[in-house]
Amino acid sequence: MIEYYLKKSLHEKAIIRIIYDNKGVITEREIRVLSIDDDKIVAFCYLRNAKRTFKKDKILAADIAANQ
Repeated sequence: MIEYYLKKSLHEKAIIRIIYDNKGVITEREIRVLSIDDDKIVAFCYLRNAKRTFKKDKILAADIAANQ
């Protein structure tokens, strides 16, 4: 299901909400996916207000952002 939301964000330029595990630190972020590779994505992160790279296997959950 996570892959579905990543692709939806990429193709529809939709903002999605992810739960991300960065070395044991869990954060909730709103992102817009810019590109998808086999093991990572590049997205604009609204929490950091910058482009970021996320490892797919560290994304614990994804959904459409509430403000969509």
